[in-house]
Amino acid sequence: MERRDFLRGLGSAGAAAALTACARPFQLSRSGMLGTASTPVADRDPDGLWAEAAAYARWTPSPHNIQPWRLRIVAPDSAELYADLTRRLPNTDPRSAFTSMSLAMFVENLSIALAPRGFAIRAEYVGRPLDYSATKPELFATLTMERMPVSLDAVASRELLLQRQTSRLPYDGTRVDELALVELSRRASRAGLQFDWTHDPDTVNGVIALNRVALFTDLDDNAQRTELRQWIRTSDAEAARSKDGLWSHCLRFPGWLLKDFFDKHEQWGRGRRADVCGRLLLRGMRGTRTVAWWSGAFEQPVDWIRAGHVFAHSWLALARQGIQLHPFGSIVTNVRAHKELLAQLGPRTPQQPIWMLVRIGRSSTPPRSYRLDAADMFLTDSELS
Repeated sequence: MERRDFLRGLGSAGAAAALTACARPFQLSRSGMLGTASTPVADRDPDGLWAEAAAYARWTPSPHNIQPWRLRIVAPDSAELYADLTRRLPNTDPRSAFTSMSLAMFVENLSIALAPRGFAIRAEYVGRPLDYSATKPELFATLTMERMPVSLDAVASRELLLQRQTSRLPYDGTRVDELALVELSRRASRAGLQFDWTHDPDTVNGVIALNRVALFTDLDDNAQRTELRQWIRTSDAEAARSKDGLWSHCLRFPGWLLKDFFDKHEQWGRGRRADVCGRLLLRGMRGTRTVAWWSGAFEQPVDWIRAGHVFAHSWLALARQGIQLHPFGSIVTNVRAHKELLAQLGPRTPQQPIWMLVRIGRSSTPPRSYRLDAADMFLTDSELS
């Protein structure tokens, strides 16, 4: 949608037209998603198992789609997972909690990807926060392939790694099945965590409205906005070239508008234009009938890793049933918004901290974000010297 047309229709009609302009769902074929990866040290991966696993696991979600993982193959059955600290978020993830969580999810997804080949991944985690002052990739875990029986659903489970997506589209207006939610609760409980949800319309609408306020408040902070701007991709060409970050097409905002919002924030961060951007955001939330949250200890690296394991499998369990998910990260990390969330939940408030809040439901197929080529995820020895 052109800038002049949008500015001419700054009301709800303009917002609706902008969403229509962003509606075409970009997708990659299955072969395009897997690519034809070979590692830079193929002699250490003679059967191509690490390359195959990485081709699937690279579709793991990460904060702002930063994709912080790098693999170093040590032997055919062992590798090291590093955090690429050129892909870091010291202002929006200062403890490295959510980056660490995504790295743990990546490990789980490597294991799921290898399951049809008769292997699982055993990980020994370093267990400390990431050092944002480091100048080289930082060791996160040592990984070992171990033989395991092949389950009947191993192939289907691996395919879920390619099907799982974040959906910022409107949902279909139905509640998520209770049985699916109860299963997530059981899964969390087995790990010492808690999963809760609500279909209450007032609470659901209140959380959606709170997400808008929290997101705009965060973006008013210059340090957070500047850091996030590095990961904003405002054109199709830029997204295809970088293969990372938050693409305007997936965010469902016109690229020029997203660029102006960050680069000319004094014009778009408040007043009538900010109201229109807010309406554009809220229109994408239509049809949401269920919000859910995970809670539990979330202070130490071991907590972040456990949360990553549980969240990885929970998201895939939802994908198996065609249920979409959209995290509301700003409400979790913004102190004032988090307090307001707890006030809204009232008696539903868990005893332990909430570390993930989402809306869930069914939508049409959302656009596909890009991922780095699998071959680019592998480190050579020289990169660590």
